Amino acid sequence: MTDQLSPSKSSDGDSIASQPRLRDADWTWERIWRVSRYAVITIINLTIFAFIWEGVANWYGNYNFFPKFSDMMSAFWTGWFGGGDSTNETFDLLQDFVIARNFWVTLKLYLIAMATSIVVGIPLGLLMGGSKWIDAIFSPYVWTLSSLPRIAIAPILILFLGLGDAFKFAVIISTAIFPVIINTWAGVKTTEQSLINAARVFGASKSQIYQKVVLPYTLPFVVSGIQLSLSRGLVGVVIAEFLSGASKDGGVGWLIFRSARTFNAALTYAALLSLALFALFLVQGTRSMESRIAPWRQVSKT
Repeated sequence: MTDQLSPSKSSDGDSIASQPRLRDADWTWERIWRVSRYAVITIINLTIFAFIWEGVANWYGNYNFFPKFSDMMSAFWTGWFGGGDSTNETFDLLQDFVIARNFWVTLKLYLIAMATSIVVGIPLGLLMGGSKWIDAIFSPYVWTLSSLPRIAIAPILILFLGLGDAFKFAVIISTAIFPVIINTWAGVKTTEQSLINAARVFGASKSQIYQKVVLPYTLPFVVSGIQLSLSRGLVGVVIAEFLSGASKDGGVGWLIFRSARTFNAALTYAALLSLALFALFLVQGTRSMESRIAPWRQVSKT
């Protein structure tokens, strides 16, 4: 009787192999739904949205202003992957790879300008937060320039820099750098004094306090500043390309402006969709970065 109830003891490997694996037993329908529910809900949501868009566009009837969803996706596919009217005989501007070409122009400008904004903005914010003298010198300029609409200073930039790449870089950097500076400055300024006092009690030097206490406390503020800077920089690059006056392949902003002027609504919306997807990628990328460099900021999902 005892032999029948007890598991086989011929070897440790056989005993372990005869037991059901916990990982296999955990894969229930409830767990599958818990893991995939957000993806399923998103797919259903976007499908319903696409059908509503198609229906409203057919009801409205003026495709020069509000295209059908299917037409927009067709323009999106042609603009990115080709297979459409490469001779440009059907729709003005809608050529094979037209969105891809202009997106590459925008991406190069955007990445260089954003890298410059982050590399300059973070150290300047740290210096302003850590030194009262530097803060007193730079604060009036930072707060004044950050509050000015970029479109207001664009004519001045055009006078000095023309309409070339230097003007575009200036618009993007002036739009994107201030959120990085201000958020980094705020992170240093709001470091809890109790943490600093505790470090002093344990004999930490000023540089050690800054390295071990202030910088880790400031990291979430820096990431938030970068997130805000990325979105504002995207606005800046579109504004710069609106005003650049390029004759061909002047970027996604230029493509949106030109296609709207020629009433090619499908291409206009397709270019806007490309920007929206790129912005979504940036948001998810910064969230992933925050989870890696500041894991204590993560909230568990329920």
